[in-house]
Amino acid sequence: MDGRLVVLNRFVEALGENADIENFEDRKRFQKAVYLGQVAGVDLGYRYGWYVKGPYSTDLTQDYYAMSEAVAGGATVPANKQLKDEIRKKLAAVRPLFAVPNGVRLNKADWLELLASWHYLRKVNRLEESKAREYMERQKANLVPFIPMAVKQLGAFGFL
Repeated sequence: MDGRLVVLNRFVEALGENADIENFEDRKRFQKAVYLGQVAGVDLGYRYGWYVKGPYSTDLTQDYYAMSEAVAGGATVPANKQLKDEIRKKLAAVRPLFAVPNGVRLNKADWLELLASWHYLRKVNRLEESKAREYMERQKANLVPFIPMAVKQLGAFGFL
């Protein structure tokens, strides 16, 4: 397996996620998990733009499909290829953010979409909170009721 794909696989593992991309929800979860992992300070070099489901990286899409094809072809991630301890610790520290809080009626992929989208609108697009909320109301009305919890969680992790 190509070195960058090994790193991507270990990165996602360190976040407590699996590398399955069998369906749309899996791919959305994968995209947002990597986005948030990079926000945590481990930059893999994936650049994101805004798309229908929030921050999206075409380069990441190419890499996770390549990784999936390699695994389907019998490739494995060598056991001796690991991320540095400080990187694993940094990513592991973000894992609790990925857990859907009690009272939030979203699946994990939608929760990660909300977190990544809110962060992107506020920090990358630099929208004021009211403008970001208006944008979310137009684009992602189903996520709007849970913005306060996302703000709380993102703030607790130092992402806002």
